[in-house]
Amino acid sequence: MISTVPYAYDMSNYISCVKPYGYFTQVGQPVNGELTINNFNMIFNRVNFNGSLIGGIPETQEVMDYCAKNKIYPQIQIIKAEEINDAWQQVMDKKARYRFVIDTATI
Repeated sequence: MISTVPYAYDMSNYISCVKPYGYFTQVGQPVNGELTINNFNMIFNRVNFNGSLIGGIPETQEVMDYCAKNKIYPQIQIIKAEEINDAWQQVMDKKARYRFVIDTATI
């Protein structure tokens, strides 16, 4: 499982979804760097945890190829450049529903 959640959250329920001996990878740093976990979930399910601030170009391309091959598409919300402050506030307030993508034609 790969998590890119950008804020502090309880990882326990998500770790329960990982198959035994599977991997839970946190990509990116949550706000204030806080992650909460009930360690029993990892121990009993034998889940391996790892993290990365950012993947390199080869790793990013590998993920993009995998997603394209398996028809895994992101859910996004396209916004105009002038809406960026409102979008950021939604992220900070944990009200963002999808990833925001700025329409560069509006810059």
